[in-house]
Amino acid sequence: MSNRQGDQPLYTRFSDMEWKMGSLSSGSWMSYSATSKHFLQDTTEGAYSLVLIGQLYESVSLPNMLKQCIEYIEKGKPYKDAAGHYLLFVSNRLSNKTYVFTNRLGTWHVYHYSSGGTHRISTYYLGLAKQAENKELDWPGINSFMQMGFFAGDATYLEHIKILPPATCSVFDEQLQLVEQKRYWNWSFEPVTRTVEDIEEELHSILHASLNTALNNKRVSLPISGGLDSRMLTGIVTEGNQRYGSLWSYSYGLTDDSVETKIAAQIAETASIPFSSYTVPNYLFDKTGAIAASVELFQYLPGTRQACMTEILSRDADVVIGGHWGDVWMDDMGTAGTDLNSWFQKKIVKKGSEWLVKEICEPYFPKAKEVLQAYFNEWNKRYAYVQDADFRMKIFKTDQWSFRWTVPSLRMYQAAVLPILPFYDNRVLDLFATVPTDVIKGREFEVSFIKRYYPELAKIRWQEYDSNLYNYKKFNNRHFIYRAVSKGKRMLSGEKPVMRNWELFYLNDTGKKNLENILIDNPALCEIVPVAKSKALLDMFYKEPSAGNGYAVSMMHTLAQFMKTVF
Repeated sequence: MSNRQGDQPLYTRFSDMEWKMGSLSSGSWMSYSATSKHFLQDTTEGAYSLVLIGQLYESVSLPNMLKQCIEYIEKGKPYKDAAGHYLLFVSNRLSNKTYVFTNRLGTWHVYHYSSGGTHRISTYYLGLAKQAENKELDWPGINSFMQMGFFAGDATYLEHIKILPPATCSVFDEQLQLVEQKRYWNWSFEPVTRTVEDIEEELHSILHASLNTALNNKRVSLPISGGLDSRMLTGIVTEGNQRYGSLWSYSYGLTDDSVETKIAAQIAETASIPFSSYTVPNYLFDKTGAIAASVELFQYLPGTRQACMTEILSRDADVVIGGHWGDVWMDDMGTAGTDLNSWFQKKIVKKGSEWLVKEICEPYFPKAKEVLQAYFNEWNKRYAYVQDADFRMKIFKTDQWSFRWTVPSLRMYQAAVLPILPFYDNRVLDLFATVPTDVIKGREFEVSFIKRYYPELAKIRWQEYDSNLYNYKKFNNRHFIYRAVSKGKRMLSGEKPVMRNWELFYLNDTGKKNLENILIDNPALCEIVPVAKSKALLDMFYKEPSAGNGYAVSMMHTLAQFMKTVF
């Protein structure tokens, strides 16, 4: 959706889309594929109109949502956001004001361009960036992206385009100039003492209700991994009383003998779900255009493994269930006994970012490292009222990492079908904002939940420990011996298995040639990064590939694609 002062936007996200003037909101344009039009709803009341993009996870009528928005706008009454993956546009034809309500965790992104008296709002960032009259690069923002893998705060690649933050109502005047922005919800952490069984029962009830609403009469696809979150969701959707139209599951691995797909197959068989296994093909450079249009280059290009499933999902499903963020709610953040600044540098700042900071960012932004640390310090200070440091870092990861890194990856699914995100349901968040950290640390709560409700699934090994949920504690070093033996066997056999996405895409002749083309034969990139630096990075990478320089090359590739696309 785009609101551009009445002028039709120049760019659609995909070629099968075309812009059409919205029926309700004056000056708003919409473009969508045939499969996504079912996730657009609208209603009116008096001078107000509302457009909802996305899907709700609880039964709330659209007229009631609009009434609540009006009462918030006109009377300042509390606004209680409904659970779901969606975005609200509210407009008033008398005042010509536009109100954009982002949902609590900001799962549907929307951007605002403002420069030289021109203002635009759009859910399609690259289209907004390509049409921007002022394309000044935002080096503080790019610096944060290079160091953390996601943009800090509301920053984007361009100085004059900002993302609207989660849990806010942003108010725009007739010219679409931002005149007010206010949060309607704020974080809190108030632990309540109760039994683990009571917490499990409440979570079970929430997830069951959420999925029952979201999956109603739909063809459902369920990705399964070797971990716990998808295992829990497998149990929920197959325990009866679910109203989906059909259900099938799948998993993909980087190699034909992927451990993850083998475990997933066992889970699906135990739950009696049809299952398909796929080996991730070397798709990156063939699908770069579609990937860029989907994730809008807010996630590094090799990380979008979902891209290999778009055709299959488009054909065989209406929705896909995502287990994202379950491991955050149901685990601790590892802050115990750790200084939070050290935690930030170890857990958030990426290995391999040193080269990017020195060679790419500091020539334009000399205090790159200091400013990033100051950003974290300021954020930590803002939420100092949350005394539990572990939950405070959980807020940071959710408000920043999830909002700016995880959510863009969801749009890769969205290129095919709408993702259903049960762990982003507001009721799940509200529950874990009352659960003491000691209860969920080390994934113990999630293990207990699965053992209680789905004991047969608990008997299947957990990939991280190579042991089932009844025995994994015997291997409290995460099965170091097993992994050491496996590594020894590979070394003796000369086997070099593909372990990371970038290894599949870059470590071959075609990948090398394509990287050289995008990094070296790219006039827009060469304006800001001298060719000699790009060549030096590639030489270092191909001489001795590592996790660090693999990250650096992936980020350079992503920046290069942005420069090529927008300039």
